[in-house]
Formats: sequence, C-alpha cells, structure tokens
Amino acid sequence: MQNTLRGTVGVQSFVDSQRFRAYHYGVFALCVLGLLFDGFDVQSMGFVAPAMRADMGFAASALGPVFSASLFGMLIGALIFGSLADRIGRRPVLIGALALCGVAMCYCSTATSLHEVMIVRFITGLGLGTMLPTSLAVASEIAPSRYRSVVVMLMSLGFVGGAALGGAIAAHLIPAHGWRSVFVFAGVGSLISAVVQLLWLPEPLQFIVESSGGGELPRAMKVARKLSGDRTLPDFVWQSERMLESKVAASRSIAEPFREGYAATTLLLWVINFANLLDLYLMSSWLPTLLSQAKLPLQTAVIASTVLQSGGVPATLLLSVLSRYIRLTSIMVVNFLIGTAAMITIGFAVHASVPLLFVAIFLAGFCVVGGQSGVNALGAYYYPTTMRAAGMGWASGIGRFGSVSGPLFGGMFLILGWGPEAVFFGAASAGLLGMLATFVLQWRARPAAHELGAAVAMH
Repeated sequence: MQNTLRGTVGVQSFVDSQRFRAYHYGVFALCVLGLLFDGFDVQSMGFVAPAMRADMGFAASALGPVFSASLFGMLIGALIFGSLADRIGRRPVLIGALALCGVAMCYCSTATSLHEVMIVRFITGLGLGTMLPTSLAVASEIAPSRYRSVVVMLMSLGFVGGAALGGAIAAHLIPAHGWRSVFVFAGVGSLISAVVQLLWLPEPLQFIVESSGGGELPRAMKVARKLSGDRTLPDFVWQSERMLESKVAASRSIAEPFREGYAATTLLLWVINFANLLDLYLMSSWLPTLLSQAKLPLQTAVIASTVLQSGGVPATLLLSVLSRYIRLTSIMVVNFLIGTAAMITIGFAVHASVPLLFVAIFLAGFCVVGGQSGVNALGAYYYPTTMRAAGMGWASGIGRFGSVSGPLFGGMFLILGWGPEAVFFGAASAGLLGMLATFVLQWRARPAAHELGAAVAMH
C-alpha cells in the first residue's frame, strides 16, 4: 500500500519520542564491537613492546617515539576524519577508519624494524583517532535524549573493555605464538568488524535529513520505520531542529572559552586534561615494559595492563552515580589524590611485593583510566551552554598533547638512566599537578550547571 505524505515532523523530536527497541540495541552492539577493537588496537603496542624489544634487540628508551606515533596519528586523525564525518556521514568514516586500522595492524605484524613499526603505528592512529568520537556520535544520535548520557557512558566502556580484554588475550597469545600474533588477531578482528558494520550499521536519521535538506525521503523513512518499529508509518516532511549550542559553537574561536571571566576556568581545565591524559597513556604504554625491566615475567607484565584498564570500568560507573550527590570537583580532588598515591606505591612495590603491586595498579587504573570520564565531565559542569562545546573541544584537544607527551616522558626517564621507579614517580607528579589544578578550580570557578549531563565519556 502506497504511503501518503502527512505533515511535518522534527527529526530530533521523532528520535526522542521513541522507546528502546531491538533496532536500537543492534546499533549499539555494532558500535561497541568497533570500540572493543579500537581499545585493543590503541593498547596493543604496550602489550607487545617487551617481547618485540627482546626480538629486535633495541633499548627500552627507544620505545617512546613508537608509543607516541599512534597517539600523534590519533590527534591528526581526529581533526581530519572528525570533520569529514560531518560532511559525508558517520557510517562511511567509521567503517573506513576501522578497515584502515585492520589493514595497518596486519601489516605491523610483518614489520622488521622499529622505524617501520613507528610509521605503521602512525597510520593506525589516523584511523583510531576518529573511531571513538564517531561511534559515540552514532550511538547518541540514535538514542532518545532522556537516555543519551547513559548511552554515551556505556558506549565509552566498550573502549576500556577492549583495552582490558586485549591485555588478557595478548597474555595468552605472546607466549604461544609470539608478539606478531597480537597484531594479526587485532587486525583481522578489526577487518571483520568493519565488514559487519558495512552490512548492518545505519546512518543516523539526523544526518540523513540534515545532509539532504529533508529531501531524501525514502532513505529517511526507511530508518524512521526501523526506529519506530512501525512498518506502516506514513511518509513525513522532515525538519531538522538545530541545537543552539551547535550553532554557536560552529562559529567560535579559541578565544571564546576565555571570555566572560572564564579564562582561569579554561586554563585550569587544560592543565587537568593534559595531566591526566599524560598519566593515562604513559601508564598504558610503558607498564608492561617497565615491569619486565623490573624482572617480572612477561605474562605477568602484560596481565598488569589488563588490571590497569579494568580499573576504569567500575570507576566510570561509580563516578556517574556519585556526581549526582557530591560536587564533581570534590570527587575529582579525591580521585587525583588516590591515583597519585597509587602510582607512588607502584614505584615502591615494583621490587617488593607483587600482590601490593597489582592492588596499586588497579587503583591507578581506577583513578586515571576511569577518572578521565570525570575530567571530561568537568567542562560540561563549568561552562555555560553558549561556550560548552567550544570549551570542551579545546580542553580535549590540549589534553591530546598530554597523551602524546606521556610516552615520550617515559622514554626520557629511561634515557637518563632513572629506572622504572622514577617513571612511576614522575607519573605521580603529573597526578599531583592535576589534583592541585582541580582544587584551585573548585574555589576559583562557579559551576554553570549542577548536573553531569551527557559529557561522561572517555578520550
């Protein structure tokens, strides 16, 4: 039966009016699948570094630039492919990025020199840089607004889960099949995930309507009928509602977050993002290598990375609950304090007690990996609507420099001959800087909102 054209419907209002159906859960599962391999691919170099170093025969200090290569690629990829996703669609960019990572990971398994590994890891990073934000965009755009913050938070756990699961898989693969098998596993898995998304991942309804000016009616109605579960849904004239925040943010410059008395807030948020991401990627990249240098078995060192990443899962959930009852900056000051103490304890326990070492590593992951969700949420907490997107975007961008710097600092400490303990103590000093900046923020800045909002997300 031919549908007749009836009325005008706002696309966001239509999405928000839906309840969760199997279609929603299917799209979320496809996004999580990609994020699992995203987390695995990002952390894979840290897992294989000790075995690769033994195989190729280079100094541990040479790993710093290799660790940072993929992170620098992520920075460039986020800038290039993030904007591309707004022009050609989330679906092709996400699938293309996942496929690029898969090919690069498989090629990395054939590398014969550290220089070759560094180039391939940079290329891998180009794809990795867009997978998390694009996946979160797809998930948040298909979710009704009343569930969006929860969906974004749970989607982010896919990345952390992939990093943790990857460590467990690598701990079994490396002793049995060598370090190259980790790249093969992650690469093939990424390629399979790209094919699965190619077959079943839809383009969000908002992008279809906005990119076609509401004119691509058959494609939009096909997605709308799946969202609603009503195959007989009549054709609509679609209208795109643009959020004020998006309109304002599109024309804002770097000077925007410094206006209206927000200069101190902005600088403090930059310091907090930089310090925590420096620690996050310093620990994630160097932990297995440092523990191997401390004479721990390779499998134990790799499992330690799993413990580190696993700590982020309960932390993200706990932070989202506590922030409803306690001021977010107060939570984050305590979080930084515990994380700093945990990293100092790792430095002392690395030669003393394996059980204590693993407890400290879990707490460090809880506070640093999981704490990044709270760091991300601080921008939503302190910036008003008119500058929230711009302020959070710049804070995240500055934080990326911390993620690139962390692995380099670890290599510098080893070049100076300071040993594994010094690297952990250096990480603790960055945590202390983050704690002090958060403490000052608590007293110098006035929150613009008292709810967590939709900002609890990783990276």
